[in-house]
Amino acid sequence: MANPIVNIVVPLAGVAASVIGKKAAAAGWGAVFGEDAPTAKNTKASQKETAKRRKQARKDGASKAEAKEISDPMDETPVWKIALWTLISGVLLQSLRQLAQRGAKKGTEKMISRRPRSNRG
Repeated sequence: MANPIVNIVVPLAGVAASVIGKKAAAAGWGAVFGEDAPTAKNTKASQKETAKRRKQARKDGASKAEAKEISDPMDETPVWKIALWTLISGVLLQSLRQLAQRGAKKGTEKMISRRPRSNRG
């Protein structure tokens, strides 16, 4: 049976590693490619922006065909970039999370086990 402190620390380390890893991966993607990473959040935002532009075009007097011609920039993302992001966000971040959990478990257990024995006289 594991120590309750270990049971608390290990999941927190996994969550922290996931959050930090996602931010680092997105920042690295921006530095390498000069664009936003194709995350689900960015894809939804792009779809909303495209819908707003189409609606505004209709209000400005454009026909339905002209409004449909307004394309979503995320649709033009090459397949290899999407596959690369999937690989980075899936495999890399999962392995980072597992390493953080293992390290937290070992470190916490080591800290807890260093306590001196109780004096039972």
